[in-house]
Amino acid sequence: MRIELMVNKNNVPQDVFFQVEREFCRRMAISWPDALVRVRLGGANELNVLGGLKEDKQHVELQLEAMFDEADDWLEQPSYDM
Repeated sequence: MRIELMVNKNNVPQDVFFQVEREFCRRMAISWPDALVRVRLGGANELNVLGGLKEDKQHVELQLEAMFDEADDWLEQPSYDM
């Protein structure tokens, strides 16, 4: 199975993109350790699940939604010390 997430490059700073990539790959590896997971920057937000069942795509979508709902727990905010 191949799971591809495209993130809109206009909405996500580079450092945040790397955090999203790391967290998404970690979560996908728990449910599908043999899946090829790719996260990339593009012109829109898009999710593709290839080679899996219809239920797999729904499960990936739910995990992606939960990931962003829990962003306060894993997304590191830059500190601006003055």
